[in-house]
Amino acid sequence: MSVVAKGGRIVTEDMEDRWADEIEHGELGGSAGPVFSGPVFDVDPVSPVLRTVSMSSDMSAMLDSMAKKRGMSVDAIMRHALMREFATV
Repeated sequence: MSVVAKGGRIVTEDMEDRWADEIEHGELGGSAGPVFSGPVFDVDPVSPVLRTVSMSSDMSAMLDSMAKKRGMSVDAIMRHALMREFATV
């Protein structure tokens, strides 16, 4: 079985196995690059449902600060964070 990667490259199971072996043996080299946080895109609710979330006062202050800094609503920041989390599952 094979997978077509972005850009049209075909990735086979043999390739995946070879890459996994290289990773396990530390043969890829290089170093970790910097991590950048991307822009926050609002995920507009089609049929909004009200939910209540409890958090510490410190988290609440950080959330308010981030929303103000980015010129977005706290709800938009929360929806974006949840979508990012859902994407990792």
